Amino acid sequence: MHAALRREHSFRYPCPRRYAGSDTCQVGHEEDVQPFVVVPVGDSPESRLLIELSSYGSDLVEARNALNLAIEGFDKESVLADASLHLVGLAVIAYCRTILHSNVRGRLTDHVAVPEELGDIHDQVRMYRNATVAHSQSELAVTYAVGVLDSRTLKVRDVTGLTVVVSPPAPMLLEFRELIDEMERRLDEVMEPVRASLARALSEAGPSQFRTATRPEIQEKWAQEFNPRTKRAPHPTGHTVYWTPLANAPD
Repeated sequence: MHAALRREHSFRYPCPRRYAGSDTCQVGHEEDVQPFVVVPVGDSPESRLLIELSSYGSDLVEARNALNLAIEGFDKESVLADASLHLVGLAVIAYCRTILHSNVRGRLTDHVAVPEELGDIHDQVRMYRNATVAHSQSELAVTYAVGVLDSRTLKVRDVTGLTVVVSPPAPMLLEFRELIDEMERRLDEVMEPVRASLARALSEAGPSQFRTATRPEIQEKWAQEFNPRTKRAPHPTGHTVYWTPLANAPD
């Protein structure tokens, strides 16, 4: 499988410097010890809650990054200009993932209240997602049947469809970014005591528990085995990565 591209995954487990060189730490000489290593936190109601809250945070980061790039494209007419409208759609989808029904987690709004002063923009984003981004219903994306005529003879050269897409106005996008920032801030406040409690419990664990911690199981498959119809567990124990042969990889 050497003639393929893949995203590498690396997992390390905490090992104090005094244990440098032990077979559990994947380190050599003491001076080579990494400053931080990663250990899985065991399955518990608190760890499941942290996973759920953190997954909301990941979606909000995706929404914020996409929206910032979209605003940059609209404002500066940069190389992102052609992609800006699509990036707005990505930001809307990512944000709405946190507040709409899922088969594997609750809603962000079960844990964090939408600020009253930003309630209108929250509703607008959700409606924009429902009628324009996820479904083609609104007049913000309208397709006309048109004829193309020769400007001198008026001879018909073609008949085609012309789609006009209306971008959300700039004030809405700026309010949307403010909403994302505030929801992130409130989420961090909810997560902090959960993180602190799990950190205390982890601090009480000894090296022997770190050595025996169950590592995530990473399955490797070929690209033709790609399966989008999967369902993750509340406390994941692994995931699948896919290899693409170099001959089929995009440039």
